[in-house]
Amino acid sequence: MSKNSASNSQKQNETLQRILARAKGLSFYADRYKDIDITSVSANDLSALPFTTREDLVNHFKANEPDGGFLQEDIVQMHLTPAPDIGKMPEYLTSWDLAQQATASAEQFSQCNIGSSDRCLVVFSYHMLAGGWLFHEGLTKLGATVLALGPTDAETIIEIAKQHNFNVLVSNPSFAKKIGEAGGKFETLLAAGEPFSAVPNYKEDVESLLGCTAYDAYGLSETGVVAAQTVSGDGMAILDSSCILEVLDEQTLEPVADGEKGEIVVTSLTREGMPILRFRTGDLTLKDSKDGKIILPRGVFGRTDSMVKLKGVKFYPKELLFILAATPGINFRSYQVVCSHNASGTDHVVLRLEGEAGTDTTELAQRIRSATGIGMNEIRIEEKVEGDLVVDERF
Repeated sequence: MSKNSASNSQKQNETLQRILARAKGLSFYADRYKDIDITSVSANDLSALPFTTREDLVNHFKANEPDGGFLQEDIVQMHLTPAPDIGKMPEYLTSWDLAQQATASAEQFSQCNIGSSDRCLVVFSYHMLAGGWLFHEGLTKLGATVLALGPTDAETIIEIAKQHNFNVLVSNPSFAKKIGEAGGKFETLLAAGEPFSAVPNYKEDVESLLGCTAYDAYGLSETGVVAAQTVSGDGMAILDSSCILEVLDEQTLEPVADGEKGEIVVTSLTREGMPILRFRTGDLTLKDSKDGKIILPRGVFGRTDSMVKLKGVKFYPKELLFILAATPGINFRSYQVVCSHNASGTDHVVLRLEGEAGTDTTELAQRIRSATGIGMNEIRIEEKVEGDLVVDERF
């Protein structure tokens, strides 16, 4: 292990112990951790900690309204995020959280060649949600000039950018595309909040429209940004000072090997006010590594929900959304996978797509096989596709 790696590991462990000590005193974690010796838990081995899900948090807030026991005296910032059953779930941060978050984000942005000479226009929301703040704090930490514009129309953004020489746009990808289509130009795009680099050709199209270099980022409102692209071009790198990230088999909950798909599990190192520990995101990624560190070469490209085994291979139907999005003549949001057995007893898979009659699916079939490892036996283009995402007629 190099000196830098050893130093990073020590910092992660110190931060983790601080957060675990706080967690044991909070009602959400008290029973979960009562028999756990937190001093035995390290950044390299989190196995003693139980997993947490968003459903767990929502149920806790529902039973312990309104603050779930997280609203301590040192909480200085609060966000709200949509949540089933309770409408909006609170998220709480201390001053320490904000400082940790800003430092981690600043480190990421500096690796996108952003510095004190840049002028950054942030069009994420600054109201209830955490979006705008996650970028704002890191950019100001770098010394960049930041305008907290928030959501508005593309024409206003273009006018302000031209008048005040903003060269960096901070936006979700779909809105950035609209700005580019309206004539907006920026040197750099920092994007997050939606599928972007995982969708074939999407990032390149947006870069062409804006005349920019775009960097994709992945995070959650509960955790902040945890992985992002940099100038290295290796995919999304994990922000070590922001989190400990695991990629696990969603059934066995064991780590997957390089080259395999799995669920992202995040332990945040920037959340002591509302600790997020071994948080199962439900997000699907492909794991790889470089210099002993996890990287996500394809970013995040689907959900683990509805996983089925086809032809001996794990198949994630929601991954198709990202592949179909780049296919002309297809309504990529309306499709269905029908699984059955053929005469020989082997799996037979039909992909029903809503789209224009006569659409050529030859290239699409090749891309699906390349991305998923499964060949569709048939791809049907239909006027309307409705019903469940997966229809499994095998059993």
